[in-house]
Amino acid sequence: MKSLSGLKAIIMAGGKGTRLSPFKPLLDLCGYPMYYWVYRNLLNFTNEIYLAITPYSPLIFSEFRKVITEGKGYEYDVIEAIKKVGFPVIIVPSDTPFIPEEAMYKLFNCEKPICSLLTKSGYVGISLWKEFKFNEYENVYFEKEIINVNTLSDYLNVKNLCKSMEYNKWLKEY
Repeated sequence: MKSLSGLKAIIMAGGKGTRLSPFKPLLDLCGYPMYYWVYRNLLNFTNEIYLAITPYSPLIFSEFRKVITEGKGYEYDVIEAIKKVGFPVIIVPSDTPFIPEEAMYKLFNCEKPICSLLTKSGYVGISLWKEFKFNEYENVYFEKEIINVNTLSDYLNVKNLCKSMEYNKWLKEY
C-alpha cells in the first residue's frame, strides 16, 4: 500500500436523515453509536479524524474534532469539509459501519486526485481526495458489498449482524 503522509479522515455525520432519522449516526449498533464503528475503523489509518456535522446536529456536543458544514447536501458538504481540513483526506459516511480493511487498501492504492469506492450496488460515499481536480477521478471497484444503512430494514439487518458477531466472539472464547 502506498503511504499517505498526513492523511486525515472526515466522517460525514450531519445529514438531514430523511430516509431513516437525523439521529442515525447515534443509533445503537452492537453497543456503540453507529458513527463510532466508522471512527474505530479509521483509527487503523489516521488519528486525525473529524465529524462533519451541521450546527443543529446532536453530535455538536461530542468531544470529537468537528467540521461544521452548512448542510446543503452530501456533495456540497463534502467539498466544504475538505476545504476546512485539507488534503489528503478520506471521506466516509457515518452509516457505513463495517468497512472491510481491504476496501480501504484498494482505495489508498488509487493514483488519481479523487478516488471513489464502488461496489456492485453502486457508490457507498467513501472517497479519497488528494486535490480538487474534478476531471481526474477514478472509480475503485470493490467486489464485496459494503453495508450502507439507509432504511429501517438495513438497520435491522445490521443489528442481526451484531448478534452474529457476539455469537462468533463467544465461540472463539470457548
